[in-house]
Amino acid sequence: MTGSYLVTGATGRLAEAVVRLLAERGDRLLLTGRNATRLAELRKTYGGSGRVEVLEADVTEPSGAQHAAAEAARRSDGGLTGMVHLVGSFAAGPLMLTDAAEYRQVLEANFLSAVTATQAVLPHLGAGGRLVYFTSPLIHEPLAALSAYTASKAALTAWMRSVAHEVKRRGVHANAVSLTIADTPEMRRERPGIDLDHTVRPELVARAVGFLTGPESDGVYGGVIPVLGRFSFSSALSAGPPPGVFEPEVE
Repeated sequence: MTGSYLVTGATGRLAEAVVRLLAERGDRLLLTGRNATRLAELRKTYGGSGRVEVLEADVTEPSGAQHAAAEAARRSDGGLTGMVHLVGSFAAGPLMLTDAAEYRQVLEANFLSAVTATQAVLPHLGAGGRLVYFTSPLIHEPLAALSAYTASKAALTAWMRSVAHEVKRRGVHANAVSLTIADTPEMRRERPGIDLDHTVRPELVARAVGFLTGPESDGVYGGVIPVLGRFSFSSALSAGPPPGVFEPEVE
């Protein structure tokens, strides 16, 4: 089953894997973002079939979101199916060294952008519509110096679950993918010492998006799909299993 989707934040690091999967599935896509150069690259790579188009737009602003949603609906084949909302930002730092303006910026990018974009898209969706967002496992176990980022993702997740109850009677699905740091070339350059075993490949995240935008997820409303790879929380109290546990028997 193919559809027509608005993909916001399509110039971000995680986005290309998602765009590739949906384009190869045959979906019609309108990719939006603020980086015109990157949008042009995506159009050159994936727009050969005429089913992938781009639009420079800022969906954090109501006018930009409404314009993008209207264009996605206009260019859709048989009506707009849904939105994959990839707009987001990251911030880290101790509370006393983080200005309130940075909290506002992260909340705007990770939470309020979803509100604005969804308000613009919903009038164009019918039964079977799909809304996909992205959250973090840190909402369950917040870590030090990540208060701004964690609060924004917690707000997004609670909001998504509430919205899911509002729209499911219309047959619209609102769900999220929870992921840890994506293993991208940019991330490897910025964090050369990171434990890659705790990262996740963007292709695996894209598969979850494929699931949430396909008929296999017809019964899922307000769900959070964890795509965490081998990520785990650890502490000094974690010292592995007791001796003898999980050791094979010797015959």
